[in-house]
Amino acid sequence: MKISILKLKKSLSLFRFASLILAAVLVLLPATGFGSVGVVSAQADVVVDPDKDTSLSSFTANGVDVVDNQTINLPQGSTDISIAAETTELLAIAETSLNSGTLQPGSNTVTVTVTSADETTTQVYTLYVVVAAPSSVKTLSSVYVNSVLFEVLADGSSVYQAPIGTTQVAVAATPTADVASVSVSGNTGLVVGDSNVVTLTVTAEDETFATYTFKVNVAAANTNTDLSVFKINETTVQDDAVIDVEYGTTSVSVSAETSAATSTYTISGNTNLALGNNPVSVQVTAQSGTTFTHTVVIRVAAPSSDRAIDSVTVNGTTLVGTSIDVASGVTLANVVVDLHSNLSSYTVAGNTALVGGSNQVTVAITSQDGVSSNFIFTVNVYQPSTNTGLTSVVVATSEYVTYLGSATESVKLPNGASTVVLEVTTADSKSTYVITGADALVTGDNAVLITVTAESGATATFTLTVNVAQSSNAEVSSITINGVDRTAAGSAVQSTEKVATSVSVAVVTADADATYSVSGASGLVVGSNTVTVRVVAADGSVLTYDRVVNVPGLSSNKALSVFTVDGVTVVSGGAVSKVYGTTDVVVVATAEDAAADVVVAGGSGLVSGANTVTVAVTAEDGSSVSYTVTVNVAQSSNAEVSSITING
Repeated sequence: MKISILKLKKSLSLFRFASLILAAVLVLLPATGFGSVGVVSAQADVVVDPDKDTSLSSFTANGVDVVDNQTINLPQGSTDISIAAETTELLAIAETSLNSGTLQPGSNTVTVTVTSADETTTQVYTLYVVVAAPSSVKTLSSVYVNSVLFEVLADGSSVYQAPIGTTQVAVAATPTADVASVSVSGNTGLVVGDSNVVTLTVTAEDETFATYTFKVNVAAANTNTDLSVFKINETTVQDDAVIDVEYGTTSVSVSAETSAATSTYTISGNTNLALGNNPVSVQVTAQSGTTFTHTVVIRVAAPSSDRAIDSVTVNGTTLVGTSIDVASGVTLANVVVDLHSNLSSYTVAGNTALVGGSNQVTVAITSQDGVSSNFIFTVNVYQPSTNTGLTSVVVATSEYVTYLGSATESVKLPNGASTVVLEVTTADSKSTYVITGADALVTGDNAVLITVTAESGATATFTLTVNVAQSSNAEVSSITINGVDRTAAGSAVQSTEKVATSVSVAVVTADADATYSVSGASGLVVGSNTVTVRVVAADGSVLTYDRVVNVPGLSSNKALSVFTVDGVTVVSGGAVSKVYGTTDVVVVATAEDAAADVVVAGGSGLVSGANTVTVAVTAEDGSSVSYTVTVNVAQSSNAEVSSITING
């Protein structure tokens, strides 16, 4: 058992001695002049009487600070808690309740009782210590029987079906809570039937338990020899039935399933069938060993002599009577015969390499018994017309059939026409025709061909001349001079090259068939020049387009925009004064025309007296001018001597 550190009781004599000292001090205070201050202080503040002080200076549980009425949670299995309580007053006593060392699962009330120094006052500090209770979970998360997941219902109604001969089952049960345990009983010594009860006992951590039960039904051997499925060639049959099959059948398929899953079966007699009756058997053996044979009779039919014809089709058309017409050019008749008996067969002769007119086709029919007979019919191949003539060729309501093949007559169309529509009528309605050359017409004569194909495949081609008039369009789409669009009338061109003698001219005519020529684009002079574009239309019509080209001359500007000497602006013929000893000046001269050339001379090597600085300006046209300025350098005022020598 752990309890808080207890204050040892002080001796009563010590307590009384301290009280006498305190009383003496209180008596002396008025005499010293501090009495009034003490009274005021006592009136202003609440003073705790040390003899009655029950407060704590520190209060911890398991080393952690706590307060009165605090709840503390401890893990499952905890049986004690360490309480440390220090009183504020040295002579007060703190005692911890004894149950701090005998904690029980659930809520525990632990107290610390503080008794004042004069033992007249007590105060209880309370802690609620909650110890986690052990788990009471007694449910199952899963149950496996013979390694198969099995649901165990709480009402005990679950039944596990076990095969014949089962005497025990393996049960693996997992509790929901990891701290719970499971025991299994009743899973061994099993007997036939559902009287076997398996019990699962789940014991929780708190040692409470719950039981779950289920039954194990051990199957008994059955005596069932029935069939749930009995089929011959996928058709369900009954015992002793007679099934007719066609001649030549040597085997049938047998499908069988036993009513009881534990029964087995064998099939016999379904192969090597002979003409007439053949017994086919399915023998079923029950789990108990009991047997029963299910039997049907397969009756194989005798060969058929049926050679009747239900219908004949030729190239997909049903034959009516003994003759059928087919189209011209057909050389093969696809003959399909629908026989009355599917046991009969047939062959066809004479249905290939057909010629125009009458063709005889023979169908030989053989019945199942091997006897044959013939059916003969006629295929008439149509002989087509060879007429390739034309009776009418109309363009825009006008008849031009007489123009076909003419070297002098033609259909006239306006300039720009690109297509012509012909309405053609063939002499034979069975003939067809194709027109070529009626699209993408060009200016001038165009040959439009009409190719007629007769019903027989014979062809003839007729030519109709279509003339598209020449264009009178002499307009331009664009005129470009020196890369600048000058299509608009009256637009002038400023040559980018001074004293240029020629310009480049590019022309696009509105009509591709028009031609053009350019004059005045070379031999240009300074000033205004006229460039003329002459366009000749396809029909000879002419239009001219004049454009002005201004050629700039070379500049003669020789003026200066800036003229300074050592930063001071000067004029030609002017003068500047410099101090004695000046040998160089900075001359800045900038021409107004950037194309002019400027050369400065005389700005260095100056001497005392007058010095001339010259600026020569040469204009773009080669003319030149000189600007001068006088730089006066002062004479020395030094009258001193470096040395005087007398008689050497």
